[in-house]
Amino acid sequence: FPRCAITPLSRLTIQSAYSLQYDVLQRGGSRRRRLRNSDTRYHHDRTMSEPSLNCKEKCFCVAVKPRSSLAQWMLLDDHSTKPQSLAQKLLCHCKPEQRVNSGIGDVPQIASLAGATLQRGEHSTGGSIQTLKWSTWDPDSRVAHLEVFGGYGGSSHTGQWTEPPDSCLWLFLINLGRCCDYSYRFEFSEDYRRAEILIEANLCCCCCLPVPPCLPAWFVLPGSCVRFEAIQADEGSNDGTNWVRQSSICGGDFEYTYNLVEVYKEDGSPGRFHADLATYAPASMMISR
Repeated sequence: FPRCAITPLSRLTIQSAYSLQYDVLQRGGSRRRRLRNSDTRYHHDRTMSEPSLNCKEKCFCVAVKPRSSLAQWMLLDDHSTKPQSLAQKLLCHCKPEQRVNSGIGDVPQIASLAGATLQRGEHSTGGSIQTLKWSTWDPDSRVAHLEVFGGYGGSSHTGQWTEPPDSCLWLFLINLGRCCDYSYRFEFSEDYRRAEILIEANLCCCCCLPVPPCLPAWFVLPGSCVRFEAIQADEGSNDGTNWVRQSSICGGDFEYTYNLVEVYKEDGSPGRFHADLATYAPASMMISR
């Protein structure tokens, strides 16, 4: 400004303008810092809730999980903020769905099935782990229903059944089972010492691929084809920590398949046969997502 134009009043006006400009810049800088911090926190939260997946896991809608954190991702994670996979969206599960406790853990005779149970044996799926904690349970009829790899209708039952992590066959079977809504129906006896296991599916997936049909399981495989049963192994025991799984093929006699044993309790603490986990289960395992 020309020196002659600076009067006490104009000098005061200039100082006020400079002060106003300084305040604006300060507030702008603080806002930018807040935005940067917010972006950092948002990125951190997304990183924590959405762990990185490799190409195979993204394409086949599966996840490979470590055995060391089994209790966390199978029993304790409620999936309330878990993003849905493409397969889940195609089956009309478009938003995160919080897992709902079935209530099986409230039945003392079979409470162990609400924990993580291990298939201890030398059969083709030996080492697989599953839970009925998030299944659908009717205490009046003593029937539990589990969509093994997820499917259409009801809750999206994913991440409750493990298979070998490096198997191309299981990459296909997990998604075929999901499209067919492959499910198990567990019918328990009055004393809870025996369970008949029925196979259910919709049988429409093979003619609708590659787009899965939005149909629930409506067909029950006849017992003359395949029958499964589980009987509590320990004589006089009623805690459900050890079951003998038997199978019958084409109407034949039941034959021993494997023992189903508790490795984690419902609350994630080690179960009765936790020591068998490292012996029979692989260090990493594959689940549907």
